[in-house]
Amino acid sequence: MDELLLALRNVSEQLLPIAGAAALIFLCILLKKAGALVDSITATVKNLDPTIKNVNSSMEKVQAPLDTVVKLSRTVDQVQDKTSEAIGKAAEFAAENVESLKTMVQEKMGAEDAPESEAAQDE
Repeated sequence: MDELLLALRNVSEQLLPIAGAAALIFLCILLKKAGALVDSITATVKNLDPTIKNVNSSMEKVQAPLDTVVKLSRTVDQVQDKTSEAIGKAAEFAAENVESLKTMVQEKMGAEDAPESEAAQDE
């Protein structure tokens, strides 16, 4: 059993440096590939820079009409609020003065009926 352990020790003393060197080589390859990936990503981002500039200029062109639409929407909201307020006031006025409106309408209808009745009597 001791001989087996001694043999394994000798083998491991010889293999560990070789395995360490292989691990370092793989690590170097991995770092080189990671560096190439970073360079590729950098080149891709540089190629996207004109596209991003075009998008920014398009956004600036679109912003002015959007601002106009927002202003128009606010104006429409204000008009709707004022219209609603005016209709409410008109309904309130009509409710408060329904008797005077009724009298006024009857007077108008009576005034219009009078010339017709005179015309009917003349015939």
